[in-house]
Amino acid sequence: MTRYLAEPWLIMDTSRSSLKKVGEDTAFAKIIELVEEAQESKAKTQKFLEKFASFYTPAILALSVIVFLFTRNIELTLTFLVVACPGALVISAPVSIVAGIGNGAKSGVLIKGGETMEHLSKINAVVFDKTGTLTKGRPEVTAIKAYRMEEELLLTRLAEAEVVSEHHLGRTIVQEALNRGLSLVRQPSDVEIAKGNGIKAVIEGETWAIGNRKWMGIHSVRITDEVDAYAIEQEKQGNTAIFAAAGTDIMGVISIADQVRAEARESIRRLKDNGVKQIYMLTGDNRHTAEKVAKQLGIDQVFSELLPADKVAKIKELKALGHKVAMVGDGINDAPAIAAADVGLAMGGTGTDAAMETADVVLMAGKLDQLVHACKLSKATVRNMKQNMFFAVSVVMILLAGVLTEHIFLASGMFIHELSVLLIIVNAIRLVGYNRHQRGDHRHESMRSARPGRIKC
Repeated sequence: MTRYLAEPWLIMDTSRSSLKKVGEDTAFAKIIELVEEAQESKAKTQKFLEKFASFYTPAILALSVIVFLFTRNIELTLTFLVVACPGALVISAPVSIVAGIGNGAKSGVLIKGGETMEHLSKINAVVFDKTGTLTKGRPEVTAIKAYRMEEELLLTRLAEAEVVSEHHLGRTIVQEALNRGLSLVRQPSDVEIAKGNGIKAVIEGETWAIGNRKWMGIHSVRITDEVDAYAIEQEKQGNTAIFAAAGTDIMGVISIADQVRAEARESIRRLKDNGVKQIYMLTGDNRHTAEKVAKQLGIDQVFSELLPADKVAKIKELKALGHKVAMVGDGINDAPAIAAADVGLAMGGTGTDAAMETADVVLMAGKLDQLVHACKLSKATVRNMKQNMFFAVSVVMILLAGVLTEHIFLASGMFIHELSVLLIIVNAIRLVGYNRHQRGDHRHESMRSARPGRIKC
């Protein structure tokens, strides 16, 4: 990196990613903040119970007065009032939510609130971005095909143009030039970046367009049959073909590949086993590469060569068909689609700030098996919450019947009532140890990913 940072005009662009964060800006502080916010966020069921209690309590007070007027028995009335208290019912939802969120946090899954937990439990369609989500997010240059100029000169020009780009493919080109020890001494000007398409920049008076086929067409660059055949061959091998043109002439094609995550196929299978009906992939990558990855991982349907706005449109289309949609992504281009989904999930290991701040769930270690755990945990939490509510209502009904038939008295009524509260708490605490054996596999990776400078929440 010494050569890269030696140029004064490059320092502003590269220093942003290397700055160390302190105090409230560190990853650890952000994690604590997110967990605290999540625990304060209320599920719809919890909100309903609190609203119900606001009506239920006055009603019980009124009924207690009626009981006294009919029986003139103050002890019976007080017993009725105590056992009818909605304490157990009111805490039945929040204790489950907090325990579930705590389990997720310890497993490296930040679930931002009870409402998110409820929505996640109902998901029946999961949409994945490809690069950085289904793949490792560490693409490498696999081949460079130069026309009319030397290979290293072509790479130098492209790296000098891409140095201002934040796109992962652009950064890969720059890194390849640095790995080869090439000097990036020319400053790009008149830079134009189109998300999902490519970049245009002027270097020493020469206009360079770098991107996909659509970007070449926008800049009136003709792709010859020979060049297109070579690019298609690379794409069928699983590479992303990046075209480079000076003026209106193709100067080269750079092939970039990113390995599929080792756990991706198994995670997708487990998602289907746990109630997810459809798995989709939305990507800005070419059709050949996208279809190869989809076939390899067992994905039901793939949509390729999409812009960020196209991804949002697909999410809305799936929702209109009645699906409960979760969108999993990592890049700034995925943030709009993450926001549009019923539940948005961001990969923490390689994710951008925009994606993680937009998402409802952050997978801190950036591993897809954490997604499986999050889905299973959400269903277990909602199930636990329903158990608590049913138990709380059942105990109150039995106690009230016992009081009115004079089989339960004040001391026994208070004891049973408080015991029911404790049992609800104990039942919720079971969630803390949910899937403990799986959680242990990821804890160390989650902690490593949470170090300052690695994860930016």
